[in-house]
Amino acid sequence: MAGLEKYTEFSLINRLTARLERHPQQRNRTHQADAEIVRMADGSWLAATVDGIHEEYALGIIRDPFILGWNVVAHSLSDLAAVGASPLGVLVAVSFPRTAEAAWQEAFFNGVDAAVRAHGTYCLGGDTNFASEPGFTCTALGTIARAEPTLRVGGAPGDLLYITGPLGTGNLLGIASQVDKGLWATLEKEYKPVARLKEGLALAPFVSCSIDTSDALLQGLAILADLNGVGIDFEHAPDLYAPPLVALTEKIRFPLWLVNVFGMGEYELILAVSPAREPAFLARAQEENLTIKRIGRMRADPGITLSIDGKAFPLDVPYLLNLFGTCSDLQAYLKALLAYDASLRASR
Repeated sequence: MAGLEKYTEFSLINRLTARLERHPQQRNRTHQADAEIVRMADGSWLAATVDGIHEEYALGIIRDPFILGWNVVAHSLSDLAAVGASPLGVLVAVSFPRTAEAAWQEAFFNGVDAAVRAHGTYCLGGDTNFASEPGFTCTALGTIARAEPTLRVGGAPGDLLYITGPLGTGNLLGIASQVDKGLWATLEKEYKPVARLKEGLALAPFVSCSIDTSDALLQGLAILADLNGVGIDFEHAPDLYAPPLVALTEKIRFPLWLVNVFGMGEYELILAVSPAREPAFLARAQEENLTIKRIGRMRADPGITLSIDGKAFPLDVPYLLNLFGTCSDLQAYLKALLAYDASLRASR
C-alpha cells in the first residue's frame, strides 16, 4: 500500500489504523476493497461498509433533507456494489441540525425509506441525535455468495477498463451550486443516484478488479493503478459524460475532463476486464441490458495518462488529488484546476 502514501487521505488512514488488528478471517487488506469482507462460518462472505455525507451538506451542495436521506443510503450501497455483494440492510446514524424542525427530520427519513426500497433492501436501525455540526452516516451490510469477492486488486497490464454509466452526474450538481443557483435548485431535487448493485452482481464473474467512483473517477483510477502496480490510459471522450454536464461545462468554459478530479463522484463502477474475458463480459452486459462504456486500459508503465483528441497528457495525480485540501474555498480550488489544465495543454 506504500504507493498510496502520496495521497493525503490514504496517508492519514494508514497512520491512524497502523496498530489496529485485522480480523483473522478478513479477506481484504487496508484499501484493497470498497467494503470490508469477512468469511463467515458457513463459508460465505459478509461485506460491511460505512460512509457519510458531511462536506456536501456543509458546502451547500446538498441541503434538501429527502435528497440527503436518499444519498447517504446510496453512497454506502455503492460500496457493496463494487464488491459484488447483495445487501442485507443499512444502519443510519444522523446528527440533525439543531434548527431542523419535525418536517425536515421526517423528510430525511422519507428519503432513507425511498432509497432502501428502490434498492430492494431495508433500514435495520441506527442512531439519531442533534449537533451543531450536522452529519449523515450509513453503514451497509451485505453478503457475497461467490467463492471470491471482487476486490480492487487483481488487475494486470492489458486489462480493459469500463464504466457502468455516465460520468459527472455528481459534479454537475457541485458545479451548478457555484455558477447557477437556479439550475442547482432544480438538479438537487432530481439527484437520486442508484447504486449499481445489479451491475456488480451480474458482471462480477468476468471482472479482475473493481472500484466505485463516489470519490471521483481520478481517485478510483489512481487506487487501482497503485494497488495493482500498473499504469492507466484514460481515454476521455464527451460521450462518456452526462449530457447536461457537457452543456454546462461548455457554457462556463470549464474543461470537461476536470470533473473527474472532484471528490463528488457519480456512484458508477470502474470494472477491469482481461481481453480474454471481454467477449463474455460484453455478452452478459447485453443479456442483462446493462449500460457500460470503455474508458481505457491498464498498462505496464506507471502513471495515469489522459488522452484527448489524439494527444496524451501525463497527469500529476498526487497534485490533483491533494489540491482541494490546500485551497481556501471552492472558488480557489476551481481556479487552481483551470490553471493546471492551461499548463497541461501548454506542455504539448
